Amino acid sequence: MIVETERTLALLCPACQGTQFHEFSIFGIGHKPYPLQCRCGFAHGQVQRTGSRYTINAFSLTGEHVCLAFPAKEFLRAPLVVLIEPTFGDNIGFLGRGRDVQEAVANSDALSQSSGDALDVEDFENPDVMYAVLARLQQLAGEGKITCRCDHPSVGIDIYPEKVELVCSFCGSAVVIGASAPYHQERVAHLSEIVMEPSSYAYLSERLKPLI
Repeated sequence: MIVETERTLALLCPACQGTQFHEFSIFGIGHKPYPLQCRCGFAHGQVQRTGSRYTINAFSLTGEHVCLAFPAKEFLRAPLVVLIEPTFGDNIGFLGRGRDVQEAVANSDALSQSSGDALDVEDFENPDVMYAVLARLQQLAGEGKITCRCDHPSVGIDIYPEKVELVCSFCGSAVVIGASAPYHQERVAHLSEIVMEPSSYAYLSERLKPLI
């Protein structure tokens, strides 16, 4: 029996709203997390093996963390697996054989429509600053330090060539963070927490004190 050792994972990125393809060998997935990074610079997930199960950690388009576990047989051999966010049933991507994943993405309205709007590194005014800002924001988010004071906070991120917007999908509040100049990077590096006010729109420089 011939076993294909290469797998393809297509994930929707909540930052640039594009589709990123990841190709990897099944022998490269172990107990150490295998990082998944979008071409826009956003680290939007990881793959890991725990015992006989495989886990995909990723994000929905609204920025919600999604953890999906699969038995080894399905993860390693299924021609195509549709990745569904369990709470709202949103499609966040596909896993499987390369040709099957490519075809599924091409036939998926949600993925194909958003892929044309994806940002590449050449689109950023200052890629180094953008990567540094995204890395710091991801660190804060991982520590639970990016929140909104509304009743049901769900903070996502939108990326533009010169800035980043943190947006609460529940109340619509947003914070705009510049990401094109060295002082933008320095400002974000010194943030210890970002707390958004319900249904508000602010620039980080205008409301720095309430945000840290």
